[in-house]
Amino acid sequence: MSSRPRLHKFVRLTNIFGTSYKTSGRLNCNTSEEDFEKKFKIGNYLAPLTIAIFANSPFNEKNLSGYLSYRGKVWQETNRGGIMPITFEKVNFEKYIDHAINYPVLFLKKKGKYYSPNGQTFKDFLNGNLNFLIGEKPTLEDFENHLGTIFTEIRLKQVIEFRSLDTCNFGCICNGPSFFTGLIYGSLDETYEIIKDWKKEDVMEAYLNAPKQGLNTLLHNKKLIDWGKIFLDLSKKGLEKRNELDKSGKNETIYLKHIEEIIKNKKTRAEMLIEQFNKTKNLNFLVNHDENFSYSGF
Repeated sequence: MSSRPRLHKFVRLTNIFGTSYKTSGRLNCNTSEEDFEKKFKIGNYLAPLTIAIFANSPFNEKNLSGYLSYRGKVWQETNRGGIMPITFEKVNFEKYIDHAINYPVLFLKKKGKYYSPNGQTFKDFLNGNLNFLIGEKPTLEDFENHLGTIFTEIRLKQVIEFRSLDTCNFGCICNGPSFFTGLIYGSLDETYEIIKDWKKEDVMEAYLNAPKQGLNTLLHNKKLIDWGKIFLDLSKKGLEKRNELDKSGKNETIYLKHIEEIIKNKKTRAEMLIEQFNKTKNLNFLVNHDENFSYSGF
């Protein structure tokens, strides 16, 4: 029996599509497929840029890893990570779900019992063909759990998650959400107009190079440092258009200070960490919280 009718049930039930931000990030969107496609493509096409700007994981096993974003490199090499290939096609909700259900089931918990993966996909589950649960079909909770085990740079659940950023300390933690908020909520069409004709080969090459090369990575004939200036300006304009004010009367552009300083100095947080490590030859400055180079928008 075809999985299509049951798939449509899942699409209807999950088509609330907020959009969200995670660090990584979550952003809200409306339910139009055009709106979703623009946000999905922007998040994926700009993954090289956000990997570079927010690079903050240069270490592995207490030593230099050779990467500015070792976290980014590790996720690129997982079979459930990376940039979804459908990014470079015409994207809609159904295409996303069709792609998602063809991932192998990572785990299942039914009636208090965990079932280990055996390579079968969620589509097999939809059709009642799991070897260890013959005839049983998934619930909405099973589907939501499955969506949460897909670790691509952009992930759709009831929200769109932007996952390409290394996390950072309290001084810069608001910069990622603010950057995407400005682009997605205030400058969506302008941002999409810039990236819409970028070639898959260019995006993927930049994506694979960004964890090591950082802001010097080339994308569509420009270095990421130059794209950073362009999209930072667009984000600022978007946030100014939103004009969401804090209790002091300041808008959200104050939370872009970390990005502004990185672009101005042409130096990422990862490169600052590497400089500090080269001076001390250990990571005690992290353990002891002796860092003195946080950019804060507060």
